[in-house]
Amino acid sequence: MELGPIVRAMGRNKMRIGLIVFEVALTLAIVVNCITMIAEARTQMVHPSGFVDDDIVQVRSIPFDKAFREDGYVDNSCREDVAALRAIPGVKAVTNTYFLPWAGGGSSTELRPAGSRGEMLRTQIYNADEGTVDTLGVHVVEGRNFTREDVERDHVRLRELSKGPRERGADNRPKERFTQDVVITRALGRLAFGDGPVLGKMLEDSDGDLYQVIGTIDNFYNPYGWPIHEYAVFYPNTSSSYDFGAQYLVRAEPGQAGAVRAALETRLLAVNNGRNVKVQSLEDVKRGYFAAQQVVVTMMSGVIVLLVLVTSLGIVGLTSFSVAERTRQIGTRRALGARKIDILAQFLLENWLTTSMGLVLGVALAYALNVGLVTAVSAAKLSGLLVVSGVLLLWMAGLLATLAPALRAARISPAIATRNV
Repeated sequence: MELGPIVRAMGRNKMRIGLIVFEVALTLAIVVNCITMIAEARTQMVHPSGFVDDDIVQVRSIPFDKAFREDGYVDNSCREDVAALRAIPGVKAVTNTYFLPWAGGGSSTELRPAGSRGEMLRTQIYNADEGTVDTLGVHVVEGRNFTREDVERDHVRLRELSKGPRERGADNRPKERFTQDVVITRALGRLAFGDGPVLGKMLEDSDGDLYQVIGTIDNFYNPYGWPIHEYAVFYPNTSSSYDFGAQYLVRAEPGQAGAVRAALETRLLAVNNGRNVKVQSLEDVKRGYFAAQQVVVTMMSGVIVLLVLVTSLGIVGLTSFSVAERTRQIGTRRALGARKIDILAQFLLENWLTTSMGLVLGVALAYALNVGLVTAVSAAKLSGLLVVSGVLLLWMAGLLATLAPALRAARISPAIATRNV
């Protein structure tokens, strides 16, 4: 089939063809960038934390009894809570810590290798006890875990330090450095000390306090406001007070999380009813963290479907109008010997040319839009494979949208050429 007559026919309808070309280009640019953002969001939503998320339940104790203002009362209550939680059937491990995976935030600080003058490294930092590692389901890959003695010793030391300012020298630094044992993530160890062993090495904060690494854990991921998702420090201490209450993470045996969750509030209130108790599964916490992203994914998916549908309807409308406008011309061609397949091929080729011009423009628009998104909101870079897939999708959608009116044109009788229109 000769392209000349088809191109000349398209040239006589520049405005009409131009609108479809722009619509196809805009659809490709938006669709491929939306898919890129959806893919990035879904990648984050399925990112493994390294924890046994399905089996962990969070329990918060929020006291209102004035007795919780006494340090000794709070400490005893915390010990009783842990013992009661561990005694619940189906419970595998319990920890008293303010760390909550998938909360989207938490505590952080800045540390660097002791004695160095390098830049401070941002990291998450949380208290932990001897049960934290087992509760999260992570493993100590180097060194050791905390012991109950570590937790009790540092709890007393930290409480004493919190009661008053530390004596400082003329340079405004503490006269005596405070040294604390810590367990860190392997990612932080590599960031601070490279690939070598990190046991026994020291980190320091801006006050000059020292943190001695006694163990490292692996497979840690916890989303945070800053890009420090895999960097964390745990120090031995309990987490309970009148102002902030106490938080526990309870790890259930596989498949027992529901039953354990149902028993938690009753068991803790039986131990001490001078507080309120809030229970939440880690899956609920994770679902809440990703709620906004899930809404965005749903909306973008809807935008993609709507754009492809509107573009397809635009192509159907253009082709249908073209068929109606050229009815006598088609009838004349049929009378002169053109076959049905020739008429069908003509309209399909016209559509392919129109769609192809839109796709060429759309590729340029897609990359331009992606550059803007990467610069403005740190979006993921566009994949060449995705662009090719988008081009193939819109080619297919354009051909399918053209097929029905093109078949109708192919069925026009040669006799229509003799009629008055």
